[in-house]
Amino acid sequence: MATAAFDPRQVRLEDEWRRLDAVNRDSDFVRASQVDAIPGRAAERFRVTFLCKGIVGIDPGSQEPIYGNEHSVLMYCDQEFPSEVPRLRWESPIWHPNVQHDEPKNVCVNRAEWLGGTGLDDLCRQLFDMVQYRNYHADDSRFPYPLDRDVAKWVREYAEPRSIVDKKRGISVDDKPLYRPSAVARRIRIQAQAAEIVPTAGRRIRIQGVTPAVEVQASAAVAEVPVTQGSARQGRRIKFRNS
Repeated sequence: MATAAFDPRQVRLEDEWRRLDAVNRDSDFVRASQVDAIPGRAAERFRVTFLCKGIVGIDPGSQEPIYGNEHSVLMYCDQEFPSEVPRLRWESPIWHPNVQHDEPKNVCVNRAEWLGGTGLDDLCRQLFDMVQYRNYHADDSRFPYPLDRDVAKWVREYAEPRSIVDKKRGISVDDKPLYRPSAVARRIRIQAQAAEIVPTAGRRIRIQGVTPAVEVQASAAVAEVPVTQGSARQGRRIKFRNS
């Protein structure tokens, strides 16, 4: 598609689709597609489907969770994009403290993080972790308050005491990785080769590879890979953190 040089928004939208399409290639559990695309123009709407275990509701009598394995969210990059977070609407049944399970099914997104350089592929990572309950905020006593307070109360009073989910103890409903291990290793290698690290002595070096251990451990954290000084030396591991 030819990009109009005078329209930075179109350039950004085209880049966002390339990033989403890269997620399609590198993940076994995420599917992204363009919605209502107009020929000659970059798409503004994208549907992302997560193929992992998540909580879609609860049994009204027992309060036990009901699980589903396919979840869909609509991303709409309206005229405020990219200076504002894309509008997100959860399309499938969902039971999560940071997503409204009733209409309008809005999704809580960190605006400050978005303005700090987050892209739609990074949003995919955040939402993928949310579906699996690896990422949630259910504390109703302080900001940021949960978006769905009914679900937040259920999490605090039922799910966490029964070890159904508990972020602090690392208890989630699924542990599928966003990216397959080979894709993680490739993405880290590309980032590392493009980055130049300046050690304390001031000499520039290029990072050339990662150890096999990173391929296994980094599968859910490829979007944030802080690299320590001297990590290019043979046998040293690139350190990373989960969000």
